[in-house]
Amino acid sequence: MSLPDGIYTPVPTYFTDDFGLDLDTQIKQAKTLYEAGIKGLVIAGSMGESIHLTRKERLTLVSTIRKEIPDKEFKLILGMPYTNMADTVDEISEAKKVGADYAILLTPGYYGNSLTHQQGIIDYFKLVSDKSELPIIIYHYPGVSNGTEINPKTFQTLKTFENIIAVKLTHFNMDRYILLTQGNEEYNFKPFTGLGQILIPSLSIGAHGAIDGLSGIFPKCMVHLYNLYKSGEVEKAKELQFLVTSANQMIFDINLVGVKNAMKKIHGLGNGKARPPLSNVISEETWSKYEEDLEKLNQFEKSL
Repeated sequence: MSLPDGIYTPVPTYFTDDFGLDLDTQIKQAKTLYEAGIKGLVIAGSMGESIHLTRKERLTLVSTIRKEIPDKEFKLILGMPYTNMADTVDEISEAKKVGADYAILLTPGYYGNSLTHQQGIIDYFKLVSDKSELPIIIYHYPGVSNGTEINPKTFQTLKTFENIIAVKLTHFNMDRYILLTQGNEEYNFKPFTGLGQILIPSLSIGAHGAIDGLSGIFPKCMVHLYNLYKSGEVEKAKELQFLVTSANQMIFDINLVGVKNAMKKIHGLGNGKARPPLSNVISEETWSKYEEDLEKLNQFEKSL
């Protein structure tokens, strides 16, 4: 089963004041994204503080959203922290039972590049994907994988595995994008960017869409940007891309903490809290650096 082209949202995990799951807010955002034309959600990924959640909590998030949005065209992608292969395969099996369509797995980078060789990465994804009950999306994000890289030659092998169907690329190495977006026609494999600030450049060289945090705040803008480019309205797309890239600087700088703050301030969703050790409060001085660009995109969102 391939991953449909389009825009996907890695959603934050919302917490109550005592750091329990805030499922009401989780449902509200999921429904908003569904109605805005988002193709699906990454649940409990890096944006969703997967590393701060128990397995039970991750599965609860998937099952709750699937019950509220039963449309199977709206794809649910399970995120999870890097762990041993047996637990990974087992959690994927449980996720399928509660409504997940795919699983997204980080590069196994605990030991870093010095010990984690490319053949080891191939062996890991081969063993997991062969046993997985869900199709696998590789999450190539060196920033949270101890700097561990997957080189283009390794991807040429990984994309031949039947149950590996996509990769999310969360880095700015456009040469790697180019090398990964060519020659995939005979395989069930699609590259997606993880960075909305380079959506048009990524689409122009063959990416199939984005799995992007800004789409959680401004879903209509991101879907509209994708559609503008795909329909050939390149000049309009370039203008909107500038607004998107400017607003995305906030996520580049303060990541999921900033997204939660934006959801609270712009949409009145959640309390802005992340679980410790990310429980720091963003100062008004820090936030003021991003407000102008966020407000410009917010006004565009409201116009759609």
